Amino acid sequence: MKQKILSLSCCIISFVLIIYSCTAEPDNVAISSDGVKIVFDVKGKGEPALVFVHGWSNNSSIWETQVSHFSKKYKVITMDLPGFGESGNNRETWTIESFGEDVAAVINRIDLDRVVLVGFSMGGPIIIEAANSVPDRVAGLVLVDVLHNVDMQYPPEVIRMIDSVYMDVVTAPTIEKMEPFFRKNTEVSFERVLSMLSGVPKKGWRESLNDMHRWANEDCIGLLKKMQAPVISINSDQTPTNVEAFMKYVPTFKAKIIPDVGHLVMWDAPEEFNQLLEESIQEFIAESRLE
Repeated sequence: MKQKILSLSCCIISFVLIIYSCTAEPDNVAISSDGVKIVFDVKGKGEPALVFVHGWSNNSSIWETQVSHFSKKYKVITMDLPGFGESGNNRETWTIESFGEDVAAVINRIDLDRVVLVGFSMGGPIIIEAANSVPDRVAGLVLVDVLHNVDMQYPPEVIRMIDSVYMDVVTAPTIEKMEPFFRKNTEVSFERVLSMLSGVPKKGWRESLNDMHRWANEDCIGLLKKMQAPVISINSDQTPTNVEAFMKYVPTFKAKIIPDVGHLVMWDAPEEFNQLLEESIQEFIAESRLE
């Protein structure tokens, strides 16, 4: 009788474990507030954790060189935003705010205490949103080649023009159209871009592109005024960075400029970019010790 009870108990436990394993999320998946699957990756150990957020039309693979370098010293998290890479695209509202909530969902999923957020291009506005969602967890933000002049407003006709040009670039890419994005190793960089664009449904891309400019016009300054964490930019010199405009809202703001590179600064000058990012991390650490 005891043997039968033991066997039955083992069966019940096995059944429960099977059900749990089928319903529990994998270790590398977070679920956004609107139910979209967010795939992320974790490499290395060390504090603060570094969360890298890609930009519009690309995915987490843009950070390969940075993951290899910084995971030797820090815990490094990369993620595919919804609509890009391996994450889901079953979203109804493609806004910068929703993307910021996605980053916060990953931070909460891993239960990170102190993070440095690194956001390239559209990833810059996204990490600003994320920092305001989880302010107690953020040690600093690094914006990569974005928000060069936070006081600039985008007129509707300019937004329509950008929409037309950028959607053409991603639907019919050529190396000539990619000229502003990288200046070095152009053929290799172009092949990397093609690999990210090939076979991708591009769902929500137009909506998120347009909302990025709406966000810059309507939401950016208000969020910067509420910012609790320090902010540093690592920018290309293609577009002048208006440091004074940014400092009106974040007085401690700093900009580090890499000359003679395209928009993808971390591709064109990976060693210099990594050096400036490490320098910025150390500045955030020093500042947090003084608090």
